[in-house]
Amino acid sequence: MTLTDFLRESLIFTDLHPRDMPDCLQMMVESAAAAGAIRDPKEALSRLLERERTMSTGMGSGVAVPHAKSPTCSSMVVTLGLVPDGVDFKAIDGKPVSVVFLLLGPPDSTRLHVDLLARIAWVVKVPGVLDTIRNAQSPQQVMEALRSVPRH
Repeated sequence: MTLTDFLRESLIFTDLHPRDMPDCLQMMVESAAAAGAIRDPKEALSRLLERERTMSTGMGSGVAVPHAKSPTCSSMVVTLGLVPDGVDFKAIDGKPVSVVFLLLGPPDSTRLHVDLLARIAWVVKVPGVLDTIRNAQSPQQVMEALRSVPRH
């Protein structure tokens, strides 16, 4: 399994300029809804914000992985957003986040959810991949960077 099995170019947003974390999540959810990936953006955003209140998904190194389960999802949705100016996700290292992997799945997707979170943790540790993703000018370039990651 790779991230590119779940991530589509239409769900990669390369130039987000949110005011704060909730605004970032709203932008990503609304963009995913506009692309047809999320049926109920209001409910999805509510689930994601609830998760952030429990514990920040800012994992350090400028990466956040907001994730939640929603009964309005029939399959796993993976999106990726680039925030050139960075956004405060209350990350464990205190640094702004510039790469946001957002996962939203149905309630019965626990195994896949955990597998994707582990895959993202692996991908961001591969030397050079985060820099390539951050510097990507298009969804195609992000996908190329993700495809270059060796299988784990």
